[in-house]
Amino acid sequence: MTHLPALLLAALLAAPAAADTLPIAVAPERAWRALLGQLDNDQLRERAQLDLNRFEGQLHLPEAGVVDVSVDWDAATGGTHLRWHASDSQPAHHAAARRWMQRVADAAPRLPRPNHLCQGPEPAANGPDADTYTGKASCSFGTGHFSSALFELEKCGDYESALVILAACVREGHAGGLVRLAQFFESGLGVPRRPERMTDYLRQAVASHTPGYSDGARVQYATALYFGVGTAPDRDAALRLFNTAAAAGDRDARNFLAHGVHYAWRREDGSVYADPAWIPTPSNHP
Repeated sequence: MTHLPALLLAALLAAPAAADTLPIAVAPERAWRALLGQLDNDQLRERAQLDLNRFEGQLHLPEAGVVDVSVDWDAATGGTHLRWHASDSQPAHHAAARRWMQRVADAAPRLPRPNHLCQGPEPAANGPDADTYTGKASCSFGTGHFSSALFELEKCGDYESALVILAACVREGHAGGLVRLAQFFESGLGVPRRPERMTDYLRQAVASHTPGYSDGARVQYATALYFGVGTAPDRDAALRLFNTAAAAGDRDARNFLAHGVHYAWRREDGSVYADPAWIPTPSNHP
């Protein structure tokens, strides 16, 4: 199986006006499993070019030809956007692609839901309540049961339910939830691994001005900007953020400005983000 470079795939999917979309009321991880299952059922997996981390690929579908597909999170609902673009403009090919994608959308809700509410044969009395996951969900970090439910869901692996709460955090612009969501996209917890999505949610967290949480996000977003994680490097903007955080007393920002390294955010392999050529100067040190 071959893999498309992420930048090529992003270019292929960069024209939303020309793409088709289906909403699916499940998390992206389950929708992606449904798509892979449909490829296997139709014996089409070997011809597909897939990025298994980003939930994207290029398919060769009977009667539809080459079709670019992307499975991504729907921040409005906590579910999934299934997007595709058929390279052939003939209406019959577009119709065939839509029929195939509809089969994926129909199959996804029928797949087992991983760790649903984390309830085994004997659910914990104080475990997450199903009533939490309604359209009335709110992002009340530190003050309400939604925060504790989110913690419990993450701890036992029900990321699909957690994503419903995190959608409320996006709607409310709560930095605490936005930072947690960035971590989901960094590690691929129920969603695709997409560094650009991670970094954008860190940016939103900083801009939200949620007391406490926005300050905590500032160093992470500055790090992403400085080292080009999920975005083009912008070291001038990063240093401004580090200096703002340091002036407010953030120890990690001060460590970075003094040594070009901090320990607030590590790569998944445990290594730190560090600039080996760092030279402290009056302009980058508080």
